[in-house]
Amino acid sequence: MVLAVVGLLAAMLLPALARAKTRAQSAVCAGQLRQMGLALRMYAADHEDEWPRSQHSAFAHRQRPWGVAIAPYLGARIETWTNLRTTLYRCPADRRPDGWSYGLNVYFELGPLDDYPGKPRTWRRVGQVHHPSETILLSENDTQADHLMPNFWGRPEDVTDVPRNRHGSRSLYLYVDGHTEARSFESTYRPEAGVDQWHPDP
Repeated sequence: MVLAVVGLLAAMLLPALARAKTRAQSAVCAGQLRQMGLALRMYAADHEDEWPRSQHSAFAHRQRPWGVAIAPYLGARIETWTNLRTTLYRCPADRRPDGWSYGLNVYFELGPLDDYPGKPRTWRRVGQVHHPSETILLSENDTQADHLMPNFWGRPEDVTDVPRNRHGSRSLYLYVDGHTEARSFESTYRPEAGVDQWHPDP
């Protein structure tokens, strides 16, 4: 009888504990994104209002990729920046054994000769983003790279870069103005309905 009661209590408590764990992981992830957003803005303030680049273009321009470039603004040394890969740059809800938990929106580093909607306009500088509260800067990431390439996306159902359910049925996004939101991917990118929060000036 006692075992049956214990089993019943456990069955009632486990879902509540799982939900609490999910909420706690989401809160940690959102806090990490906000810290990175602040560091990205501080970097830009020190570099003529320009965003850092990702591995997509940093080496070609002889610059450090964003994960390395913003390390000093997060209290880490350039030499030991990889420690951030297992701490601040790692979402606690990311179950993958490897890869970046977060990716930079590649629109902010594209040049006038790259292939993207709106060329040759660029958004390398913070001040060039017309809708900062509606434009995604960093997103949770489901690839091995440190960036996401929405300039090549087509139908939302074909996009595999962004996790759909890392936090329940949502993932977390950092916007240019520094706020974070937990949203479904389709609420950020639905071009057939005129929704594209990845393009800095759709």
